[in-house]
Amino acid sequence: MSTRYRAIVAGLDHYHVTGWVETLGLFADKIDVVARYDPDPRRATLDRPSFVDPNLPQAFPEWFQRAPFSSDLTELIREARPDLALVTMPNRLAPDVVIELARAGCHVIVDKRGRSTPLAPNGGVAARTTGVKLAVAFTRRYGHAWQSVASEIARGRLGLLLSVEAMFVTSSVPLRGPDNPIFDRNMMGGGILHWLGIHDIDLIQWLSGEPIVRVQAMSATMSSRAVDVEDTISVQFQLEGGAIGTMHFAYALPRVGGSGYVALRGSKSSVRIDATGAIEWIGPASVRDPLRVETSTSDVVRLPGYGAAGASIVADLLDAVEHDRDPLATGENARDALRVVDAAYTSARIGQPVFLVTGFQSEGIGA
Repeated sequence: MSTRYRAIVAGLDHYHVTGWVETLGLFADKIDVVARYDPDPRRATLDRPSFVDPNLPQAFPEWFQRAPFSSDLTELIREARPDLALVTMPNRLAPDVVIELARAGCHVIVDKRGRSTPLAPNGGVAARTTGVKLAVAFTRRYGHAWQSVASEIARGRLGLLLSVEAMFVTSSVPLRGPDNPIFDRNMMGGGILHWLGIHDIDLIQWLSGEPIVRVQAMSATMSSRAVDVEDTISVQFQLEGGAIGTMHFAYALPRVGGSGYVALRGSKSSVRIDATGAIEWIGPASVRDPLRVETSTSDVVRLPGYGAAGASIVADLLDAVEHDRDPLATGENARDALRVVDAAYTSARIGQPVFLVTGFQSEGIGA
């Protein structure tokens, strides 16, 4: 008989929570969502967050709205006895929530945004010392394209890493709404680097197996003066092995959606992974094929809710619990990425390079 998990959703006013809830619903054979939590009691009767990603369901499903609601997390934990929690809280509030859940023996999936608990030292300690599993929603790690590239790099196809570049641009602040909580510095801690750039920071460190050890950044707020976070940022950086890289992120498109890529250039070959999952390998060349280029695309499995990546994250956490292993993206991985985010913000503020000293976690490359 398979194990069933009692789950709660902590945080009902999040840009992605409707998608995550529908994804949990895909696991009805393993997961029972037994309660909802939000510190704001008014959320009990609302069927949607204040702002919703236009690519996700725009309201909660009816089955979720029927779940008991509480604005007291301690009481909810005592009464609901959850085995698993999805945490979609604002960054400022997330740390204490995840710590309390971990200390109660509850496994956690946390949307990776900004300063959520796995990025804070106390959160990581709480998860490790209580033996619970903590999975961070670095969704790209769970895509077939990125896992394929990770496996090829682990086999040595790239050679010595020489340089790296990453770029992602997406819909502007006016399109997303200046009142959107993702643009509230007090609640979220930062702008596009926190919200989206952290994905590529994690990818670069994961794929290369090296920490970023130096950054120099420049940021600006251009598309809307109504927000107090950056909507554009460029970061130069150096990896531990010496390779130099650059990243650029911007809320700068006059439409919904985004585009971008990550590329790693090595001594044997070069690889570029588009945000859609398309891969281009260049080299290694030979006398018979001096211009070797290999391209591939991954079949995208269309699933409701937070998509195939979201379902993979939930499945990965359940498997990690059942086999007592780490999830593919852990709190330590998120901590490593946030250190780079913080260093970039410091550099942009002082106009000088910032050096990082990290206890980098490189396990799981090529998984």
